[in-house]
Amino acid sequence: MTLQEVSILADRTPTGIDGLDDMIEGGFPKGSLILLAGSPGSGKTIASAHFLYHGAKSLNDNGIYLSFAERKEFFIDNMKKFGFDFEMLENQGKFKFLDLLTTREDTVSSTIGMLSREVLELDARRLVVDSFTAMAQAFRRRIDARIILHMIEKLMSKSQCTTLLLVELPTGTKTIGLGFEEFVADGVILFETVEEREGIRKRAVIRKMRGTNHGLNYSHIVISDRGIALMPYVP
Repeated sequence: MTLQEVSILADRTPTGIDGLDDMIEGGFPKGSLILLAGSPGSGKTIASAHFLYHGAKSLNDNGIYLSFAERKEFFIDNMKKFGFDFEMLENQGKFKFLDLLTTREDTVSSTIGMLSREVLELDARRLVVDSFTAMAQAFRRRIDARIILHMIEKLMSKSQCTTLLLVELPTGTKTIGLGFEEFVADGVILFETVEEREGIRKRAVIRKMRGTNHGLNYSHIVISDRGIALMPYVP
């Protein structure tokens, strides 16, 4: 490995997802905000869990899962099916699950402050927000959701904590989230479910990745008992 390659990898956060890191020069830009948008059942939660688990177990990158969408017990039990033992990581002080299903608009600002403290306390290098779609529903005005997103981006960038922001994308919808998320994010990855004559195919494409010479082609999403992988897409 050349010194230039070592320098590039030092500024990257590897996802551990087979196929993805090869398309983004070794990983996400360190400290970046990556938007992962997808339709229901496309694999967003598994991909985000794979990202956190690989970091904590293999690279000593402590991680936080901030959930506005599902409870801790369900997440931990479900991820065991893919070989991700988050309970073990939690006991080792490498992982924390923050359950915020009942967050309201008047508590979101305090939630951001709490998140900042948790990141510093755990020395977290990876964060998943699941999902910004659910979080944004607490706001009456779209501008308030945008302000909160900018706050998250600035706080995590300062902490060098790479953030994966999940966004729900109803099947057939073209616009991502509220329409502004992809302009704030450093990277945008789209997970889709496509109906074909043979059945439903899951596919992924990288729409944007700051400072990265990334792949532009669709990839086939493969979900197995070892997590998730991306493979060359054959239409």
